[in-house]
Amino acid sequence: MNKIVRKEQFSEKVFLFEIEAPLIAKSRKAGNFVIVRIGENGERMPLTIAGADIAKGTITLVVQQVGLSSKKLCMLNEGDYITDVVGPLGNPTRIENYGTVVCAGGGLGVAPMLPIIQALKAAGNRVLSVMAGRSKDLIILEDKVRESSDEVIIMTDDGSYGEKGVVTIGIEKFVEQEHIDKVFAIGPPIMMKFSNLTAQKHNIPCEVSLNTIMVDGTGMCGACRLSIGGKTKFVCIDGPEFDGALVDWDEMFKRMGTFKEAEQEELQHFEEHLNACKKCDKQKKNTDVEMDVEPTDEPMEVLIDRNAPWRDELRKSMKPKERTQIERVNMPELDPVYRATTRTEEVNIGLTKTMAMTEAKRCLDCAKPTCVEGCPVNINIPSFIKNIERGQFLAAAKVLKNTSALPAVCGRVCPQEKQCESKCIHLKMNEPAVAIGYLERFAADYERESGNSSLPEIAPANGIKIAVVGSGPAGLSFAGDMVKKGYEVHVFEALHEIGGVLKYGIPEFRLPNRIVDVEIENLSKMGVNFQTDVIVGKTISVEQLEAEGFKGIFVGSGAGLPNFMGIPGENAINIMSSNEYLTRVNLMDAANPNTDTPINFGKNVLVVGGGNTAMDSCRTAKRLGGNVTLVYRRSEQEMPARLEEVKHAKEEGINFLTLHNPIEYLTDDKGAVKAAVLQVMELGEPDASGRRSPVAVEGKTVTLDVDQVIVAVGVSPNPLVPKSIAGLELGRKNTIVVNEGMQSAREEIFAGGDIVRGGATVILAMGDGRRAAAHMDEYLKKQ
Repeated sequence: MNKIVRKEQFSEKVFLFEIEAPLIAKSRKAGNFVIVRIGENGERMPLTIAGADIAKGTITLVVQQVGLSSKKLCMLNEGDYITDVVGPLGNPTRIENYGTVVCAGGGLGVAPMLPIIQALKAAGNRVLSVMAGRSKDLIILEDKVRESSDEVIIMTDDGSYGEKGVVTIGIEKFVEQEHIDKVFAIGPPIMMKFSNLTAQKHNIPCEVSLNTIMVDGTGMCGACRLSIGGKTKFVCIDGPEFDGALVDWDEMFKRMGTFKEAEQEELQHFEEHLNACKKCDKQKKNTDVEMDVEPTDEPMEVLIDRNAPWRDELRKSMKPKERTQIERVNMPELDPVYRATTRTEEVNIGLTKTMAMTEAKRCLDCAKPTCVEGCPVNINIPSFIKNIERGQFLAAAKVLKNTSALPAVCGRVCPQEKQCESKCIHLKMNEPAVAIGYLERFAADYERESGNSSLPEIAPANGIKIAVVGSGPAGLSFAGDMVKKGYEVHVFEALHEIGGVLKYGIPEFRLPNRIVDVEIENLSKMGVNFQTDVIVGKTISVEQLEAEGFKGIFVGSGAGLPNFMGIPGENAINIMSSNEYLTRVNLMDAANPNTDTPINFGKNVLVVGGGNTAMDSCRTAKRLGGNVTLVYRRSEQEMPARLEEVKHAKEEGINFLTLHNPIEYLTDDKGAVKAAVLQVMELGEPDASGRRSPVAVEGKTVTLDVDQVIVAVGVSPNPLVPKSIAGLELGRKNTIVVNEGMQSAREEIFAGGDIVRGGATVILAMGDGRRAAAHMDEYLKKQ
């Protein structure tokens, strides 16, 4: 929460806000912006920083009432609080002594131009400023602009102040007056386009600052992408400032109108938005399941001891042959027709007590359990399962939490069939593996819903501070292990909610938010400190953290940079990355009419990809009313998605079109996608991964009518964090290179998860976090 310490009204719809944000005030530079969110239902809105006062710890924003979110912000007053302010974001303006520069600000563009004018003047430039607006009321911050400018020309459309005319007339006047080395232009897109054209006419380089549609502002969603010099760039990561001559202005104008209709509709229901209260789904549930035995108070050593009397007695109660003859349990599920209409109800209902105890009997309690070897976090699988078999469900959960920070999450989303279950002894007997994942979920759910949650044993505090960058699976797993070892752990999250990909990337019908929230609450109870809206490398640097006494840093910032295919038409309206689509729906709840974040609902939706994220995207689109087709360039057998997710998608009515690949998108006159041209493929020889490579069938294409496309072809590590830390060794696509102990080239910095692997499952990321914690502990004890 950030307090408004000053509000000033410039005109009917233009206001200045001075806001408490000490870390941002200290780290911001000219050209940076912030993301602001108003209220729990608010959208994430980019606003350029117009100034900062380090002594007061404040930043200045100038805002015009345009849409729903800006209107909500402008209704706030001095003493009120803004829900979230995160930044500084974007690359700062490149300030040097160019010679003589023209700084052109149109309307509100004068506000972000002001710190650039000040910085250019301080660097020794001769600064000539053009201020433009429709009328005198829209000429803002004139006194401050004059303070740092050698000359100022004011232009108004109606001639009510200064000279009558547009900004380009002012630029031309200065060009005619003397030699100009560079032009900077900030304002409405049309104004920046013509400022650039004017500069080009005189062979003067022109820098423009683009304020595009964003969701996160950290490069994670790809909503802000534009064609710059013929290549797709992300404004929030690569910009916001670019050479105006390289900007595809027509594309930008069209993309800026992506949500125009949706936003206009929201404004018509403004009062409803003001009164809307986000439904709380964090209430405790009482379990219908009851244990038939008294909860044991046995210590962990007994709960996991294979030779304990209770365990020996269980093994003797049934012969191995009897256990192998029990059929594997089937997970109860919601009806496919019904569930395809509900976004928040979980598809898998969960095992009953009888189902869980019967399935637990299938476990042969191997002396050398290979299933544990297949688990990246080394859960003592036979021990938790045998506790379920004897009816000690709380003990089973206790065993799980001894090694796993997120058992209820892992029991839902981890690919057990490729990990622990793939090592099950039953498979060697041509029998289905024990349903380890289902049992893990059962034990974790029972403990949560019973209200008898336990915490792992915590070592005495050692007084050593540890920082964790990112609150996804790797960061949470690392934090859980380090706090158990007695460290003071602080987790810094760039978004406004804790959980990382668990919150923004996985739909509630697969992983309800309340489940994630409880796991996070447990970590808080263990002593982990969480701080949202902090971007390490932007809001605060690694050097600042170390100066504040942090002795170790773990980077688990994920792989949030979406991949695109680089084909014609891909930047059309209503073509989104899966990250943007799922973030809007999952994290921002955009499909809820009472929230502010806009979304366009597709009628004929194409989802590109074959992984779990593609399945999440197509199943989400189905629930939002779309006729959904999944297109994948290989055959179904090569799909990397979990078999269960493929099965669920088919049951819910998703159309599968395999051995096809998009090669072009066609658009209508508004720049929105209207059709996809698909190349027919066939399978050739296996590639390096062992999957058969897709090969184009020459001359054979299919065209599908679509009005929305979701691209789910993978992600790359976000360069924002690794590039901000000096001394790291970076690998392919800005991954952080680490040794076997997850230690980077800077010995106090460890890393894990997608930022190291480039892309991984939840459980692999958690395994990295556990391994990093063990090795950082060893490292710090030697210091």
